[in-house]
Amino acid sequence: MVDQSRDSPTAAASEVSVEIAPPAKTLHTVHEEETNGHIPAGRVGNGNSKRAQARGTSFSLKQVRRNLSKQLSLDDFDWDAAKRRNEQIEQIALNDQEQYDSPVKPQSNLEKAWIGFLGTLSDTFLVARLALKLFAYLGGGGTWVFRFLRLCLYTCLLMPGFAQMFFFYFLSSRVIRSVAYGKKPRQRLDIFVPKHHWKENDTLRPVVIYVTGGAWTIGYKAWGSLLGRRLSKHGCLVCCLDYRNFPQGTIVDMLEDVNTGIGWVLQKISNYGGDPEQVYLVGQSCGGQLCSLTTLLQAEQAIGPRAIIGGTPKWDITHLRGLVGVSGVYNCADLRQHFNQRGLYFSLFDRIMSFQGKTQLKALSPTYVVHGAQYAHLMPPVLLLHGTKDTCAPLYNAKQFHQALHRAGIQSTLKIYEGETHTSPLVENPMRGGTDKLMDDILSMVKGEETITVQYSLCPGFLVTLAAWVCPF
Repeated sequence: MVDQSRDSPTAAASEVSVEIAPPAKTLHTVHEEETNGHIPAGRVGNGNSKRAQARGTSFSLKQVRRNLSKQLSLDDFDWDAAKRRNEQIEQIALNDQEQYDSPVKPQSNLEKAWIGFLGTLSDTFLVARLALKLFAYLGGGGTWVFRFLRLCLYTCLLMPGFAQMFFFYFLSSRVIRSVAYGKKPRQRLDIFVPKHHWKENDTLRPVVIYVTGGAWTIGYKAWGSLLGRRLSKHGCLVCCLDYRNFPQGTIVDMLEDVNTGIGWVLQKISNYGGDPEQVYLVGQSCGGQLCSLTTLLQAEQAIGPRAIIGGTPKWDITHLRGLVGVSGVYNCADLRQHFNQRGLYFSLFDRIMSFQGKTQLKALSPTYVVHGAQYAHLMPPVLLLHGTKDTCAPLYNAKQFHQALHRAGIQSTLKIYEGETHTSPLVENPMRGGTDKLMDDILSMVKGEETITVQYSLCPGFLVTLAAWVCPF
């Protein structure tokens, strides 16, 4: 379904005209088993290919990681060592190709497993500590206890797939974890690099920046590893941003982190083989709100002299080639009552959505932030993807945002996923295998043509069905 309405942004969902279109014919089909995820050179993205080739760089990230394995011992694996490792990665990526000519001893599987285990302990400790602090704010309410138990069951049912992702995330040479993009807490990102045959081409690869969801409270960069793995197989370089959650920070801190991360990617990603002229921003759930707000605020302050709260630090919006919202939250004012009924109580939600000592729901809702067409020419194309059975962020709030964008003269497409929930496009469908609508739509925007990919299954279908039934989101 594609909504092309131009009505008022606050119009009721029943007033929205929705056209039900038949499935589009595929212009390009990719089968992972047959093509190993290859996208023909020169057909990726809509950036300037000559500029990309002129600025191209060739180096082996695997060799970078091997060099670092000799410099860092396992006993020194702590946050300070991780920071030093990140600085070394950036420095090595800037050096000449000749330094990689000498042979380097590969890192053993045992060393990789040990480093992965220590990394898991550090990450788990951080998330658990923040979760306990959040639970203290909630007062141990029965609603959250019940949802937590459902989340545990959901995780257990999908454990066959999560176990595979665990090994990929911590042991794969295609994942560079916890690269620092700033000096403040949790200003880290994971980089998923394309498969080896992409590195043989001097052309820089298109970049997808992914901002995860998590109800502003339990988001974490590793939640994007499933999408990062799939997109990087098809030639994209994926950066999954981490950011401060509540109670570690409020919405203003989250926006600052996302802006800082995007700015870092635009400045540094060419060192990793990414094209800063072909950057696409993708946000899921509350990540959709953060991505939409940062883009709108950057466009607004680009035409005026003053800085806007939530729009700092500044970055050049003209580098952004597309904005994708997946099951996003775009109207916090209208959804406040809905969130309270689902356990995100008024007291908690109002504290998250506050700055300058006041709750600012409309000022933090992309639907209300869109006003006028004075910066429409700076905005990239917007693609909104939403399921009809999304009970966390109902479909009507995506329709309202779509209408507001059209009224402001901003190119927007709303694609409705019939029968999909809040998490099924991102988690359950990839676990089940087969056609992956979410990744196909993102790749189609990046490539400029329709694409269908076939994914292999990570988890038995009956377990995925049971997990979808108990999912707390």
